[in-house]
Amino acid sequence: MASQRITVAKIGGVAADVVLVRLRGWAEARQSSDPDEWSSEQWLASVRVEVDAFAERLRANSLAPPVIFFVEWSDLWSMGDLFRRWLSPPGGPSPIEIHADRVSVFGYSLPDGYRLACHLSSAGPQLCDESNQFIARLRESLEARRSLAEKSALIVVREVVGGLVTDEEMEASLAVVPEWLQG
Repeated sequence: MASQRITVAKIGGVAADVVLVRLRGWAEARQSSDPDEWSSEQWLASVRVEVDAFAERLRANSLAPPVIFFVEWSDLWSMGDLFRRWLSPPGGPSPIEIHADRVSVFGYSLPDGYRLACHLSSAGPQLCDESNQFIARLRESLEARRSLAEKSALIVVREVVGGLVTDEEMEASLAVVPEWLQG
């Protein structure tokens, strides 16, 4: 479990094709065939640098078309398996997955015959709010400008920034003004 910044973005049109080709190329550079073990060390340093730079450029250009949808939020609790789980619809493709030095990036190609949308709509309420929020953001991204750009790339970026924040730590923080806000 970790404190992390989660980004969900959707890029449409021919740019989606370019994004998906790059993500697949980086994913294929993985130097492990173990489907259950994932770490940044499984990619060459040069690939990790490229993936981190891609995530930065995505953030920097989040308001520019052909970015159709972009949202970021903090998640102070979820584990890494959340992303692959909800981006893997039954009978559908697995997400493209790459782990760099600062970020993990997941890609998903649309259209997919509504497989991901059906998977997410059948999710039901989850045990933790963070999972519900992630599923809701994925649903929103699928609906964003669907009629305008059916061909698109769904991108999820996970940037771990620290350890889990417990409920007790959060509750204690509510009684103080943080240093960054003082003065």
